[in-house]
Amino acid sequence: MIEVFKLKKDEELWNGYVYSSSDTTFYHQLAWRDIIKDLYGFKPIYLVAKDRDAIRGILPMFLIKSRLFGMKIISIPFAPYGGVCADDELIERMLIEEAKKIADTYDVDYLELRGFKEFGLLADTRYYTFILKLERDHEVVWRRLSKKVRNSTRKAIKSGLRIEKDGSYLKDFYNVYSRNMHSLGTPTHSLRFFKKVLRKFSEKTDLVVVRYGDEVVAGAILLRFKDTVISGWAGSLRSYLKFCPNNMMYWTIIRDACKDGYKYFDFGRSLANSGTFRFKIAWAAEPIRLNYQFYTSNYVPDTSMQNPKRRKFAEFWRKIPYPIANAFGHMLRRYFP
Repeated sequence: MIEVFKLKKDEELWNGYVYSSSDTTFYHQLAWRDIIKDLYGFKPIYLVAKDRDAIRGILPMFLIKSRLFGMKIISIPFAPYGGVCADDELIERMLIEEAKKIADTYDVDYLELRGFKEFGLLADTRYYTFILKLERDHEVVWRRLSKKVRNSTRKAIKSGLRIEKDGSYLKDFYNVYSRNMHSLGTPTHSLRFFKKVLRKFSEKTDLVVVRYGDEVVAGAILLRFKDTVISGWAGSLRSYLKFCPNNMMYWTIIRDACKDGYKYFDFGRSLANSGTFRFKIAWAAEPIRLNYQFYTSNYVPDTSMQNPKRRKFAEFWRKIPYPIANAFGHMLRRYFP
């Protein structure tokens, strides 16, 4: 007899399922729950499907309340994917039906499930993540890249850029990342958020930065999960793009991942046909469609940059001086989960 209930104990069993199931992601780990709960105060609602003492499926969710933006349940906030995972379709449906009941109980504006599968719900399918298949011999991967990518990477190598993999550069990375987000018109997480990620996942994360002289001009926080290295957060200073620091950074990451025996590199999420979408395609990465599915009355919420209201906010945010935006941005980040 399979039962679905909220997780109150058996946390070791949860993480055991996360590491053994083929469908789970980095963001299903309970440490991600702890970070989001501690920093943003969202209410975690973690569902478990059990058959006797064995977990057969999981669905992590957060209840998010806002006077400005209403109330919603998301699986999972601040992550590109991380929805329902189950051993079969029956258990999958049971978890989703339980999630719907909880959404009705709280009378939320909508329930959002972020993942790869389709469940017959209203969906936003404009986002993709990009998966590059790796090889033990990184030269095999190099030959797959477009001519433009290879030339830009050679240019970066000759320009005097240097790569460092060192957590002590976190403040420098944050300066680059937060400035990049400001130029995009998006409030960023606090420095404390990234400190927590690196501390909670100390064995599964790396900080990579690109330096030009003494200045950090690009960087990425990498997440390692099973056989995949993931670009969690990345950014670069626009004034140094002529040196192609992103090419230098990504090629070094890919080369090292090949040497370390990883099978895949996940470039991270992009909106279809955006500039970053085209950049990642040139690296011979396969675009994998993400399904953001909604249980709601009759509409699909548009939380993308294509939303006219979101565009207006981005225009407003870019006009705010960077020091002010950076000081208060983390307070607004909770409204863009």
